[in-house]
Amino acid sequence: MKKLNLSALILLLLAVAGIGWYLLTPSTKATTAQVDLPDVTLPRLGGGEVSLHQFLGKPVVLNLWATWCPPCRREMPLLERTANNRHDVVFVFASQDRGNAAPLVRSFLDESGLVMEWVLLDSQNVLQQKLQTTGLPTTYFFDREGRLVAKHVGEITPQILEASLERITQ
Repeated sequence: MKKLNLSALILLLLAVAGIGWYLLTPSTKATTAQVDLPDVTLPRLGGGEVSLHQFLGKPVVLNLWATWCPPCRREMPLLERTANNRHDVVFVFASQDRGNAAPLVRSFLDESGLVMEWVLLDSQNVLQQKLQTTGLPTTYFFDREGRLVAKHVGEITPQILEASLERITQ
């Protein structure tokens, strides 16, 4: 009886480890089902509201992040530099911080010296729900027509960012 319980425990631990590895391993891939740029309107950090569909016609990089997320914070300088140097692509940074997130987001950006044009506040996590996001940060790469071309879960590297940008600007 003890042998059976030990075997069951080992199988359970292996299953949990496998699921954890799958969820935490960064990936860059497009899904098999067609995913489009969501038709969502969100508050902009600088004031007003922004519809994601206003960016159709240009490639869009949509980064879902939060101020409490260490990998999100680490990748922000790379994304900000790239966004400020790539005028052929729209970079949208949708904060997933809950509640009154504007002061938190503004404080983080100011303290980090980051200046980004399209910082949106998604305190209800609408984009996470619509895109079925499994973790943060997640970066989506949409072509000019708003079709998902690539998706990266986890902290992005310069190589993955450049390769994904190449795919949406062809």
